Amino acid sequence: MNDRSGYLLVLLLCSCALWAQEKPRGHLHGLIVADYFYKAGGDQLAYGDVNTQYSSNIPHDFQAFELRRLHFFYDHTISETFFTRFQLEGNNKTLEPGGRFSLYVKTAYAEWRNIFKGSQLLAGLVPTPTWSSVEGIWGYRSIEKSIADARNLGSGSDLGVLLRGTLPSATPIGYAVMIGNGNAQRPENDRYKKFYTMINIKPADHFHLEATADYKPAANDLDAVTIKTMAAYMTSVTTAGFEVVQQRIKSGGSGTAAFGTSFFIWHQLTDKHKIFGRLDYYDPNRYAANQGFYELFISIGLDYAPVKEIHVQPNLWVMYFRDKSSLNIHKAADVFPRITFNYLFN
Repeated sequence: MNDRSGYLLVLLLCSCALWAQEKPRGHLHGLIVADYFYKAGGDQLAYGDVNTQYSSNIPHDFQAFELRRLHFFYDHTISETFFTRFQLEGNNKTLEPGGRFSLYVKTAYAEWRNIFKGSQLLAGLVPTPTWSSVEGIWGYRSIEKSIADARNLGSGSDLGVLLRGTLPSATPIGYAVMIGNGNAQRPENDRYKKFYTMINIKPADHFHLEATADYKPAANDLDAVTIKTMAAYMTSVTTAGFEVVQQRIKSGGSGTAAFGTSFFIWHQLTDKHKIFGRLDYYDPNRYAANQGFYELFISIGLDYAPVKEIHVQPNLWVMYFRDKSSLNIHKAADVFPRITFNYLFN
């Protein structure tokens, strides 16, 4: 951002802080995720549909400290019924023309709580239901996005209207329905809208089942349909989950069909230590049997939290590639030992 934008941001933060002091209903909080990483394996070449945070442009033996994620929230509880949130986000790809870190608006919405029993209505730049649940269950967004997010099979927020809540029943059923522009944090550029749905249920203690779907019509018959299911087992010391996602984009009589699965687990060793692991399989296009690469992502690590707001997470981030064609094209696996630092502030 330029100097004027920087001054405006400082003024905004100061104003929010003063407002929060005068009205205790306001709350400032956020998080920072940073890494020290070393590229122990891989090359600089990007093949086909490969699109990961380390898939290209980083030479072998490169090492660096990296600011990977920055969030700033201002929450304001107007009353028991009405709530507002404003969120700024920055990451290692949100850079100004001069190459310095920058910020963008991630969410900005008003929420009408208990618009009817057990339900809330959100309007503005709102969080979509696409992967909001799994991020909390996986719990290690600091290490890697969920599979649909990492593969750009949706967006975390969209400009529109969201109704979410819990339906009254013997077994609580969570739901969400939403209509949005389908253009994430960018202004709308066509007349088409995106439709989202989500439903989840807890059929027994410790179990969580969820299904989401969204549909985005588009010009030239490029309609996109994304379907995702998740099952998780959760206790106070162990969580394990499994996701399956597919996105089909029509193009006349053919199209593309991205498909992926993800298994994740974490276990609490002590009050301050957890171990975690994840295994993803991804095919960028099941319709292209002889083009591109199958991808296998593996991550394992340790989470040390000396206090609940600070986490030090030594971890290994690995992406393997296997050529789908008969040419047997070789792409070296991307191997990154990292130390991730995750700071929360309230």
